[in-house]
Amino acid sequence: MNLHTLRIFTNVAKLGSITEAAKLLHISQPAVTIQIRKLEREIGVKLIEGKGRGIQLTYEGEFLYEQGLRLFHLEEQIDDKFKSFLEKKENIKIASSYISTNYILPPIIAGYKSKNPNIDMYVSLGNVQSVERHVLDYKVDFGFVVQSNIGHEDLSFEKILDIPFWFVVHPAHPLANKKVSIFELSEHDFIYRERGSSTLDLMEAIFYTHNCPLPRFGLQIEGVLESIKVVEAGYGMAIAPACSVKEKLLQGSIARVFVDQVEISQSLFCCTRKVDKVKHPFIQYLKMNLGNLEI
Repeated sequence: MNLHTLRIFTNVAKLGSITEAAKLLHISQPAVTIQIRKLEREIGVKLIEGKGRGIQLTYEGEFLYEQGLRLFHLEEQIDDKFKSFLEKKENIKIASSYISTNYILPPIIAGYKSKNPNIDMYVSLGNVQSVERHVLDYKVDFGFVVQSNIGHEDLSFEKILDIPFWFVVHPAHPLANKKVSIFELSEHDFIYRERGSSTLDLMEAIFYTHNCPLPRFGLQIEGVLESIKVVEAGYGMAIAPACSVKEKLLQGSIARVFVDQVEISQSLFCCTRKVDKVKHPFIQYLKMNLGNLEI
């Protein structure tokens, strides 16, 4: 497959327009169309269809677009890596979900930077799905996710540690500081996380595992901290990582609900591409310093 033609197709798919792609690439619109048709003949499938003034990708076109993006992101990563070799300056790009970004990585990153001051580090925040996508698309070197279900088949997941989760409520809530059955929890208003959140997956798994109805839907909100703030303000119940609520429990602004015979935790995984065989020194450093973390 000709990479020049694939690059043209990828730009057409990204912009949703042959005209806009031609402007971006500084070539004529007919030349773009010719290259797309040439590519379709080469691989034997139709990639785009007309839709009004724009275009629509076929199923095969969507697949090729996704793979093309990965390929050209990898190309950029290779260029960046060799620039760093020439400049003798390395950079590390990490994608991470909220819990690891806020409670696990900061002391590790600080220690690693102290030992390696010439390495530039970039950390992007996202949910499990976006972290996986960034790793797959070569936008980052590796990612960290907290989840109960291992994700994409093209990624490797190495367990780093287990993180306990607690049910929390306002101190005035009728279940505050009480030990109850999981069935009693389902009778109260619950703060749901957004779809794609590992915390939502965990909550659903807990109730399904115990053949218990899901708790009453109170509201849905994005973010661990945001859901805890709603509880602090006096509404509903949430499930949150213990590391995110310990200080507030000591302050008395929230309280725990203890669930009989239910211990909840999720695992923190380091997420890498299966094609990458070499373990990054930062991951080795993280594993060596896990004992210094207070989770």
